[in-house]
Amino acid sequence: MFKSKYSTVLTIFLIIIIIAIIVIGTIMAIKAYKNYEDSKEKRRVLAELVDNNNEENNNNEDEENTIGENTFIQQVQDNTTQGNQTGGSSRSKTKFYKKYPMVGYIKIEKTKVEYPILLDVSPGALETAVGVLYPTNPNLNQPGITVIIGHNYRNGKFFSNNKKLEIGDKIRITDLTGKTLIYSIYEISVLPETNTEYITRERGNNIEIALSTCTDDGQDRLVILARAE
Repeated sequence: MFKSKYSTVLTIFLIIIIIAIIVIGTIMAIKAYKNYEDSKEKRRVLAELVDNNNEENNNNEDEENTIGENTFIQQVQDNTTQGNQTGGSSRSKTKFYKKYPMVGYIKIEKTKVEYPILLDVSPGALETAVGVLYPTNPNLNQPGITVIIGHNYRNGKFFSNNKKLEIGDKIRITDLTGKTLIYSIYEISVLPETNTEYITRERGNNIEIALSTCTDDGQDRLVILARAE
């Protein structure tokens, strides 16, 4: 009788193990498929930028960015007075990534970052890629500075690994004309949210970007400045 009860318990235990394996395997398969689809979509939009680098933009967008990513976004809008970037080539026909309008693409080989750069910095947009916080009507790869923000989820996504970047590391930015510039990091700072001096400082004809994300403790901003070579 004892042996019979033991066999029943063992059978139930094995069934539970099998069900757990099936559930875990299904979850992992779904996650892998989602990652594959995201990666395929990113490759598609980058290829589209490069393949259509001679398209002209006939649509002049005047929409304002939706506000998101904590009070830092509002701080930048309240404290920056520099005008929008001008000059250079006109933006190509508007392209989208997961319904959000794009302005380009960023690639950082050291941290394996590859994301569309969105015009939108709303919470929904920043759950899918990174976005331009400043200026409000950006043309990438033009004189002045472009501030690109992304989440730090401390899991490798978006700008979570920006803390691993060092002076001299390279960042590739592709704009909507298909042109790619290589930027070299020259300054890395941890700043309070209220500090926007790095945006408003004079840059002359230099072409620069700033990558901004939360520090791991969420108290400050990790700001990385890079200049086009």
